[in-house]
Amino acid sequence: MDRLTSMAVFLSVIDLGSFTAAAECHSMSGTMVAKHVNALEAQFQTRLLHRTTRRLALTEIGALLAERYRRILADMAEAQAVAHASAVSPTGRLRISAPVTYGSLKVAPLLANYLEIYPDVQAELVLDNRKVDLIEDSFDVAFRIGNLEDEWLVAQPLGFYATILAASPAYLNKYGCPHRIEDLRFHRLIGFPQWQSDDIWRLHGPGGEYQVPLPPPRIRINHAAGLREASVAGFGIILQSSLALEADLAAGRLVRILADYAPMPRPVNLLHLPDRRMSASLRAFITFVNKANSIEKQGN
Repeated sequence: MDRLTSMAVFLSVIDLGSFTAAAECHSMSGTMVAKHVNALEAQFQTRLLHRTTRRLALTEIGALLAERYRRILADMAEAQAVAHASAVSPTGRLRISAPVTYGSLKVAPLLANYLEIYPDVQAELVLDNRKVDLIEDSFDVAFRIGNLEDEWLVAQPLGFYATILAASPAYLNKYGCPHRIEDLRFHRLIGFPQWQSDDIWRLHGPGGEYQVPLPPPRIRINHAAGLREASVAGFGIILQSSLALEADLAAGRLVRILADYAPMPRPVNLLHLPDRRMSASLRAFITFVNKANSIEKQGN
C-alpha cells in the first residue's frame, strides 16, 4: 500500500475521531481505512490506536508517529508546491554550455536579456570549446557548433556559423592582397589548431574545394581573441568566424579577402535532454532563444 496515503488516512482517523469519517474524507470504504491503519501497525509490529465501540485513543508509539507523520506530509506538500511553482513559473538555476567565441558574442547578450525578463532565474554560462556531456557535466542546455554526434539529444537548429578570410590594411599594404586562391601560399597564414586538420585550410569556392597548406607556423594561437589581435596588428591572414570579426571589419581594422572562398558553414544547434517534464526556466529559455533567432533571421 502507498505509505504516504496510509499516513494521511491514519491522521484523518485521529483528527476526525472515527474510521467512518476518515473513509468519507478520503472517498474510500471503512474497510480500506482499516487496511491502511493495519499496514502501519504491521510495519512497527505494535498497536497505534486503542479502539473501543465509543472512542479511539492513540497509544504512546501512535502519538509519536502521528507527530512525525504530520511533519513528513507537511514537507511533502511544501515540496510539491515548490515543484509546481517551478514548473509553471521560470525560477531556479540554469546551467548553459557554449563555445568560447559564440558564447561570448552571441549567447551572453541573449542570456542577459532573458534574465531581465525572468528575475527569479539564476544562470551559469560556461564557455568552453569542448563538447560537453549534458548529463555527466550537469548542463541543462548546450550550444553546439558542427555536426551532431549525440543523436539522442533534442536539437533546435539556430542557423549556421560562417568563417571568412581577413587581414589588416597594414599587412595588405606591405605584402599585397591575394586575388586568387593560389596566392595564399605566398602569405603568412595564422593557424588555429582547433579548426585545422593536418595544417590545411579546406576552402570552398567557385571551382569546388581547395586545400590550402599552411606554411610552418611562426605563431599559433588557440583562442579566437588572440588570433584576431595578431591579425589586427598586421601579422598575417586569419581564418575566423564572421561573428568574431564583425566589429573589426566595420571599423576598418580588418579587410575581408577572397570573399568567394571560405569553409563550408557549420550548423549551430541548441541541445537539451529529451525530457518532457523540463523546468519552466529551461522551457522559457529555449523559447526565448528560438524567438530571438527568428527575429534576427527576419532582420537579415
